Amino acid sequence: MPALKPKRNYPMMDMTAMCDVAFLLLTFFILTAQFKAQDAATIETPSSISAIKVPDKDIMIISIGKDGKVYFGVDNQQTRLAMLENITQTEGVQFTDKQKKMFSLQANFGVPIRGLSQWLQAGVTNPDKMKEIVQPGIPTDSTAQNELAKWIYQARRANNLLRIAIKGDNVAKFPVFKDVMASLQAQNINKFNLITGTEAPPAGWSSDK
Repeated sequence: MPALKPKRNYPMMDMTAMCDVAFLLLTFFILTAQFKAQDAATIETPSSISAIKVPDKDIMIISIGKDGKVYFGVDNQQTRLAMLENITQTEGVQFTDKQKKMFSLQANFGVPIRGLSQWLQAGVTNPDKMKEIVQPGIPTDSTAQNELAKWIYQARRANNLLRIAIKGDNVAKFPVFKDVMASLQAQNINKFNLITGTEAPPAGWSSDK
């Protein structure tokens, strides 16, 4: 007569509560996530072995494209709005509430002050068409109209904790970098970060040296 095997009772666990928590967390992260705005231009930075990280908060980034165009941006929406309000007061230009909202969503831009309203209005009317508009870059010529210096000054008025970084394309020409640095030095700004790509350091290299 074959031996009878005792019936095994496996433990049971109700996962309903865990599923509820998981969905609540997922909903929370979706609602609170801030998606990165698209940059005005694609910039391929040179590489370096620097281990210093650029801060991700209270940061002003001046970008230089491969064609020499200069773009400007700050990381915080409230700082962007306050900066734009400062420009409105000093330059005598006006923006609608919708244009201000559109400006607050831009990671950076490369449009002269006098053409800013028209560019923002294009975004209000058709955001997809706004991306197709070629931005001429922010003027940096100190002998004519150095609008970059104005944006730097008004951004620091809006947030005096801003730290500054320059992000230049690998093939951008040095005279443009020189104009950007001159705009900073004219306001006694001599300390800033350079944004680069990363590469492996050579054998035996140490950041302490």
